Parts: sequence; C-alpha cells; structure tokens
Amino acid sequence: MNEPSAIRFFHVWDTYARVVGGNYMFHQELGVAIRAALSGHFRKRPFSLLDLGCGDAATLAPVLQDFSVKHYRGADLSEAALAVARHNLSELGCPVELHHADMCDELAALTTPVDVIYSSYALHHLPLLSKAAFFRAAAQKLAPDGVMLLVDVVREEDQPLDVYHNAYTGWLRASMTALAASEHDAICEHIVHNDFPEPWSVLEALATAAGLRMVSVTTPQTWHRLMVFVRA
Repeated sequence: MNEPSAIRFFHVWDTYARVVGGNYMFHQELGVAIRAALSGHFRKRPFSLLDLGCGDAATLAPVLQDFSVKHYRGADLSEAALAVARHNLSELGCPVELHHADMCDELAALTTPVDVIYSSYALHHLPLLSKAAFFRAAAQKLAPDGVMLLVDVVREEDQPLDVYHNAYTGWLRASMTALAASEHDAICEHIVHNDFPEPWSVLEALATAAGLRMVSVTTPQTWHRLMVFVRA
C-alpha cells in the first residue's frame, strides 16, 4: 500500500469504526439477523461465501467464526482495506481469497457457484441499471440451494432521492453524536454525491425479474435492512 492511500484509508476507517462502535447503522441488530439467517438455512452444513464490497471484514468475520466456512472470497476497491481484512479473517480456519476488484466485476468473474453471496452497504452506490445487472448475475452465480444476504440502506416508498438525502443526513447529524462536525460533513457530502438507494419495492422487483425470491427482511430502522434471497 502506498503511504497516501494508507493515510486516507485509516482516516476514513477510523470514522467508520466509530460509526460501527456506536451502532449507528444497526450493525449489532443486523449481525444477529445474519447469524439467524445462516443458521436457519445451513444448520451445521459448511458453505462457501462471496463477500462483495468486503471492506476490512471487521463486522462479518466474528459472525462467520460461528459457522463452518469452506471458502471465503472477498472483493473491494480499497487495497488498504483488503490488507486489514486479511488480518481480521485470519482466524476463520478456511482458505481466504481477497481480490482488489469492483463488486460487479468480481461477481461476473466467478466461475464456480457459491453458497452465500453477501454484500453490506455497497449496492446503493450503483445506478439502477447496474443494480439490475447485479441481481441477474447473483441469480446465475448462486448455488441452487444457496442464499444471498444483502445489507443496505433503502428509501421509503415514493420518497424522492433528494428528500431521502436531506432526511438521512439530518438524522445522521442528530444521532451520530460520537463524531466530530467535520466527520459529519465528510459523510454527508459522500452520501449526497454517491448514495443512490432504491425503495424496497424496486429492489424486490429487480430480484424477482432476475429469478430470486425474497424469504425474509429485517428492518431495525426505517432505512437500514437485511434482505435475504434464494433462487426462485
């Protein structure tokens, strides 16, 4: 990793660590729901997992330690994050494969069906057509008895994107009290320019058109959800 990218990464990840530590994006509740979904679907059967937009894998790695993982494959655009992910996943007890790649490119490059496709707070960065392509590729790459776990922010029905941005950033500034004002500003700027969440009905329609079926949804807060899909 080169020094400037490392500095940028650890500055951003230090902020994100406080977001996770404060449970501001409901990682604790969603982690419980992820454990329940994996346990209910696989029981004690081992499974392979593809983690798209894995970041440093700090929130998923402890969850996976409760299961028999055959193979973990993760992809992220940050090489610095992947270096930290390798450390966080070192206790997993299975082969770990990490790729510096775009999540859609990684999904397209997969040659063997995978038991679990997982993505957390990443899909909302894609435009609508790319989201549709993501669901189609996931349906093709998922093993017949596999499951897709999608953690993401979701707009309310009939909520325009600019209204969502205003509501979410206002909520963020009021609720994320452990962060400095400069950190609020940086996160809000990122959201306004890079976040394009869809209403739930749109995501469900995209999944259905791709050949996936929603089996459960966990909503600890209006915008934050775990959505579980299987092949139809």
